Amino acid sequence: MHYDDAHLGGRASLNGCPGQPGVARFVDVLLQRKTAAVWIGEGVVLPGEPKVRDDSSPVRLIAAIRQLVADGIVIEGGDFKPADRDWLLEEELSLGNVVPARRREFRAGRIYARQALRGLGIPESVIPIGHDRAPVWPTGIVGSISHTRSLCAVAVGLSADCLGIGIDIEEDSPLSDELTKLVSLASELKERDVIEGRLGYDLPKLLFVIKEAFYKMHFPLNRRFLTFHDVRIELDVENAKAMVIRSSRLAAADNGCFEGRFGNSDGTLFSCFDVSAH
Repeated sequence: MHYDDAHLGGRASLNGCPGQPGVARFVDVLLQRKTAAVWIGEGVVLPGEPKVRDDSSPVRLIAAIRQLVADGIVIEGGDFKPADRDWLLEEELSLGNVVPARRREFRAGRIYARQALRGLGIPESVIPIGHDRAPVWPTGIVGSISHTRSLCAVAVGLSADCLGIGIDIEEDSPLSDELTKLVSLASELKERDVIEGRLGYDLPKLLFVIKEAFYKMHFPLNRRFLTFHDVRIELDVENAKAMVIRSSRLAAADNGCFEGRFGNSDGTLFSCFDVSAH
């Protein structure tokens, strides 16, 4: 989920300091800091190898995400194979000296972003990295990009219709106990056994994905940094909905709750938030 590949989430291009927007990939350095407060979007690489999937898994993932978003929002994505072409995107020049895997996923994100923009009728566009590491979308566009180690998803919409979009995808492997404490509130885990029995996967990992997607949607609107404990999630498991309950760090204008959606496709968790302009 590099942050420069997501509104504030995605696989993060982390600059390593709290308050620096990025995207949460849990890195060892995060745990070594032993801090109780971790900024959402700070950058966290979750351990483990990419899951082996069949060739149709990316298609099913993108189709599943499309079922969750509002009309007018375009979802594109898939695996990183389109990035294997032997040419350089203009945006890659600002990446600097990065490892090939990072360059490949960045390139895939931008390729799918261009594809999504074409779905809105926007011609071929360069999508640079902003000073806060977020994508700089063309005027009149909002969007979000997210990665796992093998898949990418992009959401874009017209700002006339949608004020903000957040999307996050992660493999559904469980979080460690230590990471669970960093991501989850005690109140969110009260019925963990019951909820996990209905979901079939790790609740803390789902909370992580939901909070990332929310942050990617929320930060560009008000520029407020949030920790994982600043946001409380209430789940409607039957309808695959997540309610973000207002916290002290959310804007006063954010009256009430934000509603997002979530799901699991072939072992990839996903969550989406969008705010209508109407």
